[in-house]
Amino acid sequence: MRGLWGAARFAGALLVGLYGGAALAEAAPEIPVEYFAHQPVMADVDMSPDGSHVAFLAPVGGRQHLVVRKLPLTQAEKPAVIGPSDAEIIGFDWISNERLLVRILTTEKMNTSDGRKPLRFTRTVSMSRDLQEMKVLLQRPPDNGYFLQHTPILQFIDDEYVLAAFPTDDGPWPGVVKLNVITGAFTRVRRPIRNVTEYIPDPTGEIRIAETYDDRRLESRYLRRVAGGDFELMMKNKVLEDDGGFGILGFDASGQNLFVASRHEGDRSAVYKYDLANDQMGEKVASDPRFDVNSAIIQRGAVVAIAWRDDLPRRQWLDPAVQKLQDALDKALPDSREIVIDTAADGNLILVASFALDAPTTYRMFDRRTKEFSLFGDTYPGIAQDNVSKRQPITYKATDGTEIPGYLILPVGVDGKNLPFIIMPHGGPFSRDDGTFDVMAQFLANRGYGVLQPNFRGSTGYGAAFNEAGEKQWGGLMQDDVTDAAKWAISQGYADPNRMCILGWSYGGYAALMAAVKTPDLFKCAVATAPVANLERLYDEVKSSGYGNITRGLYFGDNPDALKPISPYHQADRIKVPVLLVHGDLDYQASVAHSRDMRRALERAGKPVEYVEIKGMDHSPIVTAQMKTVLEAWEKFLKTHLGK
Repeated sequence: MRGLWGAARFAGALLVGLYGGAALAEAAPEIPVEYFAHQPVMADVDMSPDGSHVAFLAPVGGRQHLVVRKLPLTQAEKPAVIGPSDAEIIGFDWISNERLLVRILTTEKMNTSDGRKPLRFTRTVSMSRDLQEMKVLLQRPPDNGYFLQHTPILQFIDDEYVLAAFPTDDGPWPGVVKLNVITGAFTRVRRPIRNVTEYIPDPTGEIRIAETYDDRRLESRYLRRVAGGDFELMMKNKVLEDDGGFGILGFDASGQNLFVASRHEGDRSAVYKYDLANDQMGEKVASDPRFDVNSAIIQRGAVVAIAWRDDLPRRQWLDPAVQKLQDALDKALPDSREIVIDTAADGNLILVASFALDAPTTYRMFDRRTKEFSLFGDTYPGIAQDNVSKRQPITYKATDGTEIPGYLILPVGVDGKNLPFIIMPHGGPFSRDDGTFDVMAQFLANRGYGVLQPNFRGSTGYGAAFNEAGEKQWGGLMQDDVTDAAKWAISQGYADPNRMCILGWSYGGYAALMAAVKTPDLFKCAVATAPVANLERLYDEVKSSGYGNITRGLYFGDNPDALKPISPYHQADRIKVPVLLVHGDLDYQASVAHSRDMRRALERAGKPVEYVEIKGMDHSPIVTAQMKTVLEAWEKFLKTHLGK
């Protein structure tokens, strides 16, 4: 790891971004592409346990740096800043008031079945608060399929020790180790369990729950460990059958009960208490009539809050005092949603994230002693509030009458009618868009395009029936919902039918290409970034993975002969409109071969195609220059085929 880190230093460029960016945004109505291309000026904001310091990730020179600042903030204070040289910083956690655990992403050339290739993997580094002292933890050659895994920290025990999942044997499955984050020494506390996917410790640090997944049987199991004994079967599910959506989130503070997500009372997941001693579902803790509720915030091995998303993030704290404070802060700012992110150990200093449909995320500090609620920082200070387009939640009817949700984004200062228009399906496909700030949609709106982001069937968060309706529907029902989004935008007068393009990333890129195949007269162009283009190739890629059967079961079914008709690569001759393909050459999620093959297929068919390959880019940009290249390629292509 020699040469991994640049020298810790004071970054004047960072302070320009924190304090001076907003004025620059007023220079022109059309905001420079750089203001959209950079990572958020602050991300993963987190307080030290005592509330004396705040750390966050920030772009300096186009790459993520770790920043630590002393509270209260002053203009004269010089923050500690550290940046990578041959790796990228992707996250961190405070383990104590004096030390952080930092996650980095690096690349090495490794021998694979396809020859020697650069592969990405993550490492965990322990750093002192001043970022001067560091230790790479749990170093292990990236072999046995473990090179794509980071070292999952299961629980912080005290200021020196954590529990971590780590492969202590020759097999691919991790066991559990007790790790000293200062010295790097560790001892094994649990041998690996075959097919394990997760370990869940209780608040005392005892590994009480394990989850396994057997792809051959398409079966997941929850195992529990009784005091002084070994693991025994608690529950098993056939994952492609209706299992009631049961999932263990974590323990309560006593360690006697679990919090679980389940939909045994309806189509949408809710969170319940679960009595371990009696194997019995208990009281409902959190639910939402429109959305799934199925995740939790865990501190020191205990669930402290339930988290989910409607149009914006929501958080329900189990401590009534924290929840009351969050409600009061939210009421004080009615145009946004305030979410308590962190609280100092003495309860006096509160870190709050502010989310809105018409603004980038901001971070605020509330001091209980002075009752002051002050701005800590903005994620995109270069984009003035007056230039942000509101994300409007909408629904439209699919051809079969099903209500499909989505988000409409219109350019600021126009009447919103007869616009050059972009249909922008999300990736996944089993994910969804929400109402939080989307920098790519904002970029397109700033350039004068209306944007509609449909949450087609298969999208998550809207209940089991809506999600499961997308299974095995690549090129089918999911695609039809995207088509109906375009027809709705035209029928409502938002979109000029002669100036409409479809643009997407990942699965959204597949949907863009497939739209050009299935509805060749509806769109005037298609933009596919990091797309899947050949489902036969994808079928073979997932076949050899540890999740091949479930992936094929959710995506394609068991008939590979049915894949050609829904593969844009095999249907290139049906495409009539210009196509832009953008792909990173280090994409490990959707191989760059998909776009290279698609380009050749379009050229053989005599179809207009433009191709941009970005050196060093993975499935998503990590550095500013990569995103800038993507956005500039989009802008040039759309201006050519839709106008401005």
